[in-house]
This record gives sequence, C-alpha cells and structure tokens, in this order.
Amino acid sequence: MTDQDLNSHVRRAQRFLAMQRKRTLFFANDGIFGNPAWELLLEIYIATETQDCISKPDLFGAISTTPTIASRWIGVFIDHGYVTRCEEHGDDRICMTQEARADCIAYLDAVTDL
Repeated sequence: MTDQDLNSHVRRAQRFLAMQRKRTLFFANDGIFGNPAWELLLEIYIATETQDCISKPDLFGAISTTPTIASRWIGVFIDHGYVTRCEEHGDDRICMTQEARADCIAYLDAVTDL
C-alpha cells in the first residue's frame, strides 16, 4: 500500500468519526446515537496507522465515552484478536492487529463511494 492509499484510508476514518461526533450538535449527546465500540476501533485504527501504538490515556481522551466503557471494549477487542498490547512500549499501549487493520482497510475501501 502506498503512502497516498494509507493517507486516504486514515482521512476516511477521520471523516467517519467527525460525522459521528457532529450528530451531537443536532441530537442529545446522551448515548442514544453513540457507538462507542466503533468510535474506539476507528481511533485505534487511525493511531496504528499514524503512530503505531497509542496509550490508553491518550485514547480515552480522544473518544466520547467513559474510560470504564472503553476499557471493557478494549478487552473485547483483545479477546477477538482486533487489538494487541504493545508490551515493548509499556503496558498501557495498544495497537490494531494486522488482521483487523486489513479488515478496516477493506471496509474503508468498500464504503469509498458513500
């Protein structure tokens, strides 16, 4: 994959997050329309592509859900093989697995025309 392709995928993921967050300007931000798992997964994808691993505190600061909920989802992601710990960088850092990264890229390619 070229740098241009990578940048295109990252920008598309960032646009999805921006659209999701923009909804809160029009609808109450009480969790009804939120999707914390998807938001979290996209943030992890973006971080993996742009900086390799992300610390949980940095990740928690970037999302619109509580650290408790995000921690639960991270555990689910680890159990399902979507995310792995970056132990060489410290216990609190995570990144997306290569398989999940490939799935995100395939999804982002599939929704290009939306």
